[in-house]
Amino acid sequence: MSALAVVDPKKRTSLSGPVSGDPWAIIDAWAPGAGYRVVEGAGTATRTYQKGSGFLVAPMMAAFSFTGGTLSMQAWIAPTFFARVFALFLIPASMHVNSGGFVMVLPRNMARKALNEVVGQLGLPLIS
Repeated sequence: MSALAVVDPKKRTSLSGPVSGDPWAIIDAWAPGAGYRVVEGAGTATRTYQKGSGFLVAPMMAAFSFTGGTLSMQAWIAPTFFARVFALFLIPASMHVNSGGFVMVLPRNMARKALNEVVGQLGLPLIS
């Protein structure tokens, strides 16, 4: 994975901005304390982190890409197939973490709170 793809804002929350220095030290220090672990791209310029396994709460995903002094981030909730079946497919396969609406409100609130900690440390705009 070399860069973050442009995606539908209903599926993923996206933000980006300039950061000074190496953001990976901040991100990698934040991740374990927030319950996230690297699931793809460890040690590369684009890394994907996941919180949760999907058993009780839908997995919370965050992808960061750092290129030319700009850090880009995408965050989304990735409910399991079984959760979607039990909800009669009213839950989308991928959903943003922004506030508003009633669908998957608990995992979205949890993800937004954790991610706002790290984006605030990096000087990026908070997720609303």
